[in-house]
Amino acid sequence: MTTQLEHGVETTLRVATPGDADRCGQIFYEAFAAIATTHNFPVEPGSPEFAHYKAGELLESSGIYGLVAERDGIVVGSAFVDERSSIAGIGPVTVEPGSQNAGVGTALMRSLLQRQRDRSSAGARLVQTAYHSRSLALYAMLGFTVREPLSVLQGTLSGLNTGALTVRPARTRDSDECAELCLAVHGHDRAAERVAAIQVGSATVVERGGRLAGYATGFGYGWHAVAEDNSAIIALLGSADSFMGLGILVPSRNGELLRWCLQHGMRLIQQANLMSVGLYNEPVGAWLPSIVY
Repeated sequence: MTTQLEHGVETTLRVATPGDADRCGQIFYEAFAAIATTHNFPVEPGSPEFAHYKAGELLESSGIYGLVAERDGIVVGSAFVDERSSIAGIGPVTVEPGSQNAGVGTALMRSLLQRQRDRSSAGARLVQTAYHSRSLALYAMLGFTVREPLSVLQGTLSGLNTGALTVRPARTRDSDECAELCLAVHGHDRAAERVAAIQVGSATVVERGGRLAGYATGFGYGWHAVAEDNSAIIALLGSADSFMGLGILVPSRNGELLRWCLQHGMRLIQQANLMSVGLYNEPVGAWLPSIVY
């Protein structure tokens, strides 16, 4: 437990526990709802029920580290970081509306970044909602750099003709090929996320001539995909019944993929930014990030 003085008010940080789930879920939804409503955008958590579910899931998950911020003994903010890879994925970071712009988010972020330095993490990444200029300014001041503009897209693509590409459920025996592909595209692997996705049955792979050409841990905000080219990503997207949350995050600089999605009826919902501190390799190939990176 640490106590910091932010904007003249004491902020106490401590490790989050499962007992914080209700309060963290409440703040998670209210914080995003307040910001989205102000800018006339959809609320990213979707509903209070989903926010409560997600907070509880994060607090129960191995490899996810959570912090809460308290003022006068009341939890006013929380932050989570996925530490299952050599690259840490930060988010969500939320502060109750009545305590925003008072240094709580800054205190949480500084503590998370110090923890990653203490762990000798290769780097940390996050996805920032583009219309929220205050969070962009905070992350930039803390050392993050915008690496990729992202387009949030929603729609339906099921039933596409994938030609010579075959999509099937991922299996444990695919792990080595998936790891090689992720390393080739990003320079690091995300094995723990992929293993978890295979276990719950959300992961898929795409094959070309019997050779693995890409994989997805799922489709939507909570999952990522990696492939050797756009045709493999398109085949994976076409196999999905729906896209969870606000939709999928498409790297905006991948003009071919973005145009294809728009030409096939997907709607542009909002923009976001992938930001990083520490190690970052320019991706080689096609990819879709999750909401953390």
